[in-house]
Amino acid sequence: MSETDSGPTENVGRRLARKSDGVLMRRWGGAWIDFIAVGVIAFAAMVALAQQPALISLVVALVLALAYFTVTEGVWGRSLGKLVTGTIVVDASGRPPGMPRALIRTLLRLIEVNPFLLGGVPAGICVWMTKDQQRIGDLLAGTYVVRTRALAGARVRAPDVAGFD
Repeated sequence: MSETDSGPTENVGRRLARKSDGVLMRRWGGAWIDFIAVGVIAFAAMVALAQQPALISLVVALVLALAYFTVTEGVWGRSLGKLVTGTIVVDASGRPPGMPRALIRTLLRLIEVNPFLLGGVPAGICVWMTKDQQRIGDLLAGTYVVRTRALAGARVRAPDVAGFD
């Protein structure tokens, strides 16, 4: 599909998000995989810093957890959970969102996807209720979580759409 077919304002991320059937359950599964990964990272940091004051260990663990999401999603569009579940976070052009957008998603994740604050239920409700299957972090960052296969298919079918090289 070219720009003229879809209109110059067509948002590739939005179009794919609307077609991503079953993405809610994939997102939920990916979130739990990421909770485990972040838990392992935080535990390893706290063990490595066992001789330091507890506050320092806690701060380092939190920074590593925030970096895990910001870097993996910002650079590659995929955390371990997204890799396993076949999803990817993209911006409007269908590319990985970059660090600033990933940081916005990550900071909002602390509230809406926190396993200790209703286990991600707020994010799930938001994804379920929004037309583009976005949680609040996605809405504020301008990002979409789509199936990796759908994105690859869009790139094959639409090489002339803005954002696809």
